Amino acid sequence: MDCGSLRGIADEVDCGISAFINWELTPIGGSLKSCPEDFVVEELPLEDFEEEASDALPFLRFRLTKRGLDTLEAVDALANACHLSAQKFGFAGIKDSFAITTQEITVEASAISEAALRNVVKEHLPYMEVNHFRRCPKRLVPGQLKGNRFILRVRGVSPSAVPAAMESLQSRGFINYVGMQRFGKGGLRSDQLGLAYLQKNYERCVDLLLRQAGDDTVSLGPGRLPKWAEVFRRTHSADAALRRLPVEGVWAERRLLQSLKRRQELDGGTAGGTAGRMVGHGAPKKGGEGSWLEVAKEAFLALPRSIRALYAHSYVDRLWNLAATERITRYGAEHLTEGDLMSSEGNFRLLTPTDAVADIFQLLLPRPGSGMQLPANTVGHFMQSYLQYDSLQSEELNLEQPGGTWWQLTGCMRPVVVRPQQFTWHLEVNTDEQPATLIRAACSNGSTEPARVTRATNHFSRVRAKKEAPGSNLILDFHLGPGQYATMAMREVMRARSAPTPRHIVFSSSSGDDVEPRAERTAKRRTLEKTVERAKPRRGTHEHRFH
Repeated sequence: MDCGSLRGIADEVDCGISAFINWELTPIGGSLKSCPEDFVVEELPLEDFEEEASDALPFLRFRLTKRGLDTLEAVDALANACHLSAQKFGFAGIKDSFAITTQEITVEASAISEAALRNVVKEHLPYMEVNHFRRCPKRLVPGQLKGNRFILRVRGVSPSAVPAAMESLQSRGFINYVGMQRFGKGGLRSDQLGLAYLQKNYERCVDLLLRQAGDDTVSLGPGRLPKWAEVFRRTHSADAALRRLPVEGVWAERRLLQSLKRRQELDGGTAGGTAGRMVGHGAPKKGGEGSWLEVAKEAFLALPRSIRALYAHSYVDRLWNLAATERITRYGAEHLTEGDLMSSEGNFRLLTPTDAVADIFQLLLPRPGSGMQLPANTVGHFMQSYLQYDSLQSEELNLEQPGGTWWQLTGCMRPVVVRPQQFTWHLEVNTDEQPATLIRAACSNGSTEPARVTRATNHFSRVRAKKEAPGSNLILDFHLGPGQYATMAMREVMRARSAPTPRHIVFSSSSGDDVEPRAERTAKRRTLEKTVERAKPRRGTHEHRFH
């Protein structure tokens, strides 16, 4: 689920991921996620969310093991196979696609029985397994989990570097970046889509989802668009694009095209946004022709609230990553400084000059949203400037819903530096075989062929693994809290370091010469998409300049 690996539209620096806790560490190298069996995730449910032994309870709860799809895609496939709305299913966290994952799912007991659900999975979904059914009183919602257990296999590591790297990871931890899978896949930048949603720019939302947006499309080059997106660009026909859409995956795009198709059938035309109107062929029906803005808004808001919220959160997640890098490079990763936010007795507060030296693991940064406070130092000023650049306010991130209602994006405090818990590791000789400890039954329902992974999201890692000579493999087993990414933990010990010089953000694209009226210059800057330019070191700093 790396948004950059498949289409080349983003990398870690673009998403704010550029610092390390231990700059002096010798990386272990190797390849992660060479195959899904190398990345096993087991959800840790909350202890206070236990089921009651009663058949009268309204929800059916079960464990879902999957391979080759993320949680949203898996739930959508399960709902379609059961002829149910995906809204009837609940889950606590979104698990990666290029992995074998196990997590808890709930469904309304009145909608389907245990026997029917088992039969559907056995007959139609060979890449899933369901078990441990029981009744429960409440629907699972995002965030309702204790964390996740990870069992990882890193192929082709440098054995001599492993002990020191493992000691550093266990004692000093890693920067709790939001992982790359949160920023899209298949050529879609979900953080850009989230910004368009927050700005109520529904035309751009639709263009991004359907791969029609100018900047992103140009970056892919000619012939790099998915076939269905090329068809839509040429014909403006949602029906034609749907016929070329892959059977698996791209479920948000599918729902959007289905909504556009219904509107086209209603209006008797083709949804073409370039002219700013619905391009009709034949007499319009019922509602008649409507503006492209209205059509785009109706189609985008028809997506489930959960997926629209994920896009919006992706925007603030990129801001969080950039702010975490700014905090670590400016003030270091050894101790807190005045103006930092710190955890205190289950809450948070600002560090004051009278406080004793606090542990770096108490350092918090907010994901902007309702109820959140920004740091009272340059990091807080940076976050505020970032939002203002996009004409947003940290306490007023409102999202429109169908019917003209609104809801506020919920904020939260996120630790900047974390350590894996219950951490163990060992080395094994690389025989190019999967160790039995890592194999999970992805197809134990009778299928002899493994499920096809729907996304080539780890293409480059697999290519590297094929080229490497047999060596040592590293097996790790550890726990992380909710919203903490094992890929970011492994980045801390696997990746080579560039020069440990700080990177800073400059919110300007002017040269300093006031040759244009300020209003015109400001208008031009606001029409340009923010990107991060990698600058050469200058007086001990790197500048990330937003254009």
